[in-house]
Amino acid sequence: MTSGYYRHPTIHGDRIVFVSEDDLWMVGTDGGIARRLSASPGTITFPRFSPDGSQVAFTARDEGHPEAYVMDANGGPLRRLTWMGSLTQVVGWTPASSSVIVASDFQQPFAGAMQLHTVPVAGGTSEPMNLGVARAISFQPGGGGVVLGRNTYDPARWKRYRGGTAGTLWIDRQGDGIFVKLLDLAGNLASPMWIGRRIYFISDHEGVGNLYSCTPTGRNLQRYTDHQDFYARFASTDSRRIVYHAG
Repeated sequence: MTSGYYRHPTIHGDRIVFVSEDDLWMVGTDGGIARRLSASPGTITFPRFSPDGSQVAFTARDEGHPEAYVMDANGGPLRRLTWMGSLTQVVGWTPASSSVIVASDFQQPFAGAMQLHTVPVAGGTSEPMNLGVARAISFQPGGGGVVLGRNTYDPARWKRYRGGTAGTLWIDRQGDGIFVKLLDLAGNLASPMWIGRRIYFISDHEGVGNLYSCTPTGRNLQRYTDHQDFYARFASTDSRRIVYHAG
């Protein structure tokens, strides 16, 4: 078996797309031989399957700045979606698969002040979501609720950070635009995922980044992984299963 550095996985059904050697690869959830999807001259990161599984959006630097691109999930040409000229990262899709969601410091006064924008996958101008500082979002399945990640990126790169810009989760339970803090943990949180009746996320409040969940009211905290050395990183979901990388 040939080992490698595999990161930024995304899952849909029985397929996982991940990044290795700065390109996209696809493999079955049962493992096996991975198939290369891209041969980009730049660096590719943060792929995300569309909810219907037909497309993959990702961040690429083929033309300088990191921008959002999209391609068919089975392979094909890359198509650029954004021209922001700023730090830009694909973070997901709208539920109907019609638009890609990106976090960007586009038109912000400070570098890294990330806000969320939607970009029509058919082409067109990006639109701010007007949700304030955020770099992660997940929608309530079949409902109007929304959970946001503020300052959430990768706790493994700032282990056990407890300062004022540690990642936090905020929730709009009713879909009325009013957000409150989901829960208070003395840790750095990331990767919020609303699956069924629970919200899953990564936290290092017990020392090492692991996968947890709680109810939308912030109660009944549960832990699912037991990493003692390498952090769980960049978790994502297709609303049935969660995939992440570690080590």
